[in-house]
Amino acid sequence: MSHALLQRSGNVSVIKLAVFVLLTLFVALPLAGVVALVGLPILAVLGVVAIPVVALLFAIGLPFFILFVVAIALLGVVFGLLGAVVGVGIVVLKLALLIAIPVWFVAWLVGKARDRRQDYSTI
Repeated sequence: MSHALLQRSGNVSVIKLAVFVLLTLFVALPLAGVVALVGLPILAVLGVVAIPVVALLFAIGLPFFILFVVAIALLGVVFGLLGAVVGVGIVVLKLALLIAIPVWFVAWLVGKARDRRQDYSTI
């Protein structure tokens, strides 16, 4: 008996849900139409009001944006050239430390050895 009662109460809740969905559709769809009819003129008015604002933003904002882009590009060029100068400086320092100073040191040692040989040959 309780099984039949559960079965019946399950059917009633499905029926209630179907009725609620249908009533919601009958209420919500006309409301959506009313909102669309009322909302379209409001959107048109907002569009007309927004045209001067957009024009003002375009007239003021676009030159500032162009100046910003040019400033960033110039900053990129400056830092690029600075990086190139620093890179060349590092290459020169590397050449000095790894090639010029060792060659000079070897030449200095060879000169010292040659001077010593001459000193011993005169004795």
